[in-house]
Amino acid sequence: MQIAGFDIVQLVGAAVALLSTYVVAKVVSRALAKTFEKTPFSEQIERAIVRVSKYVVYVVGLFVVLSILGVDLTPVIIGLGVFSIAISFATRDIIRNFVSGIIVRGDKPFRIGDRIKIRGHEGRVVKIRIRTTVIEAENGDVICIPNSLFITNPLVVKRKGKKS
Repeated sequence: MQIAGFDIVQLVGAAVALLSTYVVAKVVSRALAKTFEKTPFSEQIERAIVRVSKYVVYVVGLFVVLSILGVDLTPVIIGLGVFSIAISFATRDIIRNFVSGIIVRGDKPFRIGDRIKIRGHEGRVVKIRIRTTVIEAENGDVICIPNSLFITNPLVVKRKGKKS
């Protein structure tokens, strides 16, 4: 039996795939929320990661549904591949600094209040953000340092409260 040109088995399979996608998205969201209880990320970053993860699950679910319905996904996948490559080139520095920010927050090579020196910049750490670390120089200048520099360059740290 067919409905709107689709076999009833295809439609049932697509419905099951849609329901499964919804359930998986909920499970992923809850698992990430539980994981984030133990991380130092801001609530804004956590929400963004959860949202992106849900979208990824929904897109994969959509592909599964379309595949079950017999739609040829080759042109869509090729288009998404080209789009992904273009986006990754356009945002590679942002991504590099974001990942480095996660590493800096995890490794904790310095803390707020510590004095640091890296690539000619020296000052007291006032903020550790996900993409940049903000230091205040002796003369009051505020310097934003991309977190990727802390991964690829030597760093001098003078702990807060310790005399040099």
